[in-house]
Amino acid sequence: MDQTRRFSVARLWEDYGTRLVRFGGVTIVSTIVGLITLFVGLRFLGQSGIVANFWSVVFSTPPAYYLNRAYVWGRGTTNHSASREVGPFWIMTLLGWVVSTIAIAIADTQTDSNVALLVVQMAAFGALWIVKFAFLEKYLWPDTDERVTESL
Repeated sequence: MDQTRRFSVARLWEDYGTRLVRFGGVTIVSTIVGLITLFVGLRFLGQSGIVANFWSVVFSTPPAYYLNRAYVWGRGTTNHSASREVGPFWIMTLLGWVVSTIAIAIADTQTDSNVALLVVQMAAFGALWIVKFAFLEKYLWPDTDERVTESL
């Protein structure tokens, strides 16, 4: 078997390690924004899990988009394409929202615990984390000569 085609964790880390670490950092930031929004909706505004989850996604998506675009993939903060970048990013986010809403709707019927709903939301989005990274890496912001810079 050709050595260049063989699976190698070292090669994967060399190719994607920095972006994965940065993507993880952006995920932490957007998760904090989302969880705070979800908690405020549940605890202080008396919203249902489904409604609070909707607002959580609405408030956490813009910072996630901008940080991923600029910090992780080095695309800068200008010249956004609504059809090629913003729209697909929101569609991908919508998929996460649907999965997390279904999970929260089920959990909401089983428990009155706000903490349980926070954990369910994190687990639902966490399950899609690597799929999201692959989508952003290969389809939304693939390496091209137009790339601004790897380090911002």
